Amino acid sequence: MKRCEISGKGMTFGHQVSHSHRCTNRVWKPNLQPTKIVINGEAVKVKVCSKMLKTLKGANEAETLNILKSNAKTLSPKIAKALSK
Repeated sequence: MKRCEISGKGMTFGHQVSHSHRCTNRVWKPNLQPTKIVINGEAVKVKVCSKMLKTLKGANEAETLNILKSNAKTLSPKIAKALSK
């Protein structure tokens, strides 16, 4: 399933409603972008949503670590492992 590896944002389900009010299932997917972030001097490839990418864009390594630690509950195992080193 598509999921942001930092924020945990995933797919959202709902209904597409036509003019005749016929409801059909529909899915909204997060806008995931592959990128590399530096954690403890090591580059890690991750897929993050565009909103998190904007947050990380101007951040230096110390600010990036603070962002990752504040999202500790939703981090992927790959990032959690890189943080623990």
